[in-house]
Amino acid sequence: MKVEPCKSIIKRKGMIRSRLFFLSLVLILFATACTDKSLDIDVEQDACKRFKIKSPGYQLLEDPCNGALKIRAEVEFAFNNSSECLNAVNNMPVFYKSNNAEINPLSFFNKIERNNLMVSGKRVQYIFEASFNDVAAARELNHLILDFNTENELGVKSNTLQIRMNTSCSVVEPSSYEVNQNEIRIPRSQSVFTIRLWDNAAEDGDIVSVYLNGRWIIENHSLLKAGTNFSFSTALLNSGANDLVLFALNEGSSGPNTVSIAVNGVEIKNFRPGLLTGEAVRINF
Repeated sequence: MKVEPCKSIIKRKGMIRSRLFFLSLVLILFATACTDKSLDIDVEQDACKRFKIKSPGYQLLEDPCNGALKIRAEVEFAFNNSSECLNAVNNMPVFYKSNNAEINPLSFFNKIERNNLMVSGKRVQYIFEASFNDVAAARELNHLILDFNTENELGVKSNTLQIRMNTSCSVVEPSSYEVNQNEIRIPRSQSVFTIRLWDNAAEDGDIVSVYLNGRWIIENHSLLKAGTNFSFSTALLNSGANDLVLFALNEGSSGPNTVSIAVNGVEIKNFRPGLLTGEAVRINF
């Protein structure tokens, strides 16, 4: 029997130890990398849980009032925190006739991916579009209520915003809303009148729109505790009764929508505050 020299055995054991050491080192590095990645994911998840969006708005680009088979608009909003939390926008629209009956479009984009989002500083713009089968079906559209939120790569979602998107021929049927009678006198010699809107409770993102005598004069306004003044020409007013409809588009982060309103410096005293989403009050003055 041939006996292996001691030097050869020692050399082989040394090679085995070296390989075991190398394998252990690889495993340690792999575990460290996985731990670091896990920590990065945890940090991103935690940061994106605090990601908030606010100040929504839109600009109508195309609508059925002009014979189109679609409604197309540029939607915008602001955000806090890092844009790394912004991977997609989820759209959840509901479409309505003038009598508030729901209608269904042929199709719409329910998710907008990051490469179709235009990010500039802390604001985002994207195109929302919905199509209909024919012109008759499209012309039934009076307005839509668009709920939307964002999500990051891990699916963590932001808070949800809501806007009312009106077509260019959108109308309001005042008879379908509660009537609040008020005596507000505006002299004929006055060329401008004012409307003041404010949040009479905590400032929490309440949004409203205002419709006066057949036209939208304020759309998707975010209420401030300090209030905001708007000035308009008295040419918008009738010589007799005037119909102003105030819409609550959401209830902020803590419901209800606590809007207050003053017309030409006179607060609507018997106005019922605390509107729910979709509710409106018709103010006759």
